[in-house]
Amino acid sequence: MNNNNSLRCPICEARVFPKFTVPCDYRKPNNSQDYKIYWCSECDYGMTENRPSKEEVEDFYDLDDYYTHNAATSDVNENKISFLDRLRIHLSYLFDQGEDLDPGEVDTLLKTNKPRMCEIGCGNGKNLIKFQASGYDVFGIEPDPAARKMAQKITPNILSGTAEELPQGIKNEKYDIVLMSHVLEHCIDINKVMSNVKEILNDGGVYIVEIPNCNSLGFQTYRGEWPWSDIPRHLNFFTGSSLDKIFKKHGFETSFVKYQGFCRQFSNSWLKTENEIWTAFYQCDIKKEKKPNFKTRAWKLLLKSIFMPNSVKYDSVRLIGVK
Repeated sequence: MNNNNSLRCPICEARVFPKFTVPCDYRKPNNSQDYKIYWCSECDYGMTENRPSKEEVEDFYDLDDYYTHNAATSDVNENKISFLDRLRIHLSYLFDQGEDLDPGEVDTLLKTNKPRMCEIGCGNGKNLIKFQASGYDVFGIEPDPAARKMAQKITPNILSGTAEELPQGIKNEKYDIVLMSHVLEHCIDINKVMSNVKEILNDGGVYIVEIPNCNSLGFQTYRGEWPWSDIPRHLNFFTGSSLDKIFKKHGFETSFVKYQGFCRQFSNSWLKTENEIWTAFYQCDIKKEKKPNFKTRAWKLLLKSIFMPNSVKYDSVRLIGVK
């Protein structure tokens, strides 16, 4: 176990301090280990107190319903909603101007007509489909066997590995784009990841990283109860600012900052996950608080955030950097 006094930010080496604690992994509430999150005020970056071993990380993902296992995620019971549910979702949709990942957003940055793209943590391959359809030569790395099998239906160029341990077949090549979508927050050693990416990118290559936005009002309000905190699978907690700082540390120049993920925060399936997290934490924690009305607090969050700046409104932030 780390000496708390010696915990340092991996981006700037400043001391980090406790921000909040969750009483358990909500997906495994019977294992009542708590997890402490420490924060760097210099970088606006958070981290779990103890870095797990590779074996411990694998155990975190030993779940029947983890999303990389499935070809698609379903919005549970969205067809069984009340008028007020529909109104909440419709209103959030009207004010959702987030930008989904689009291969076209990097066209002006590329220096080749036949780009090679590698996605680290490609899951079932849904992003590879987008880039392949836009004429890219696509390659993927995925540690989960079930997800990897699905991705291999899109392209045979899918190898087993992680961002920290790139397969040799990937390390031997160079790419024009490296994509990591909701992957960096899972990594044990973020500096090793950045070095690995830089090694396989061509000069002038593009690095796209999307992560949960911990500057969002959702995270700032609910912290460990926010569905995309997903502790302990998420080991790192970034804002757009902290992601830009680690880009600069490793020689990447940020060209674009994009945001997405507003409407989904008010869907019934999102609220169902909030309920599951709260229930698990209630069972694990000594404190006993009254169960909130999740639909009421969703309305409150919606009305607070609807006209907020993008950096606070959206649940995800994406940086596009150039080597």
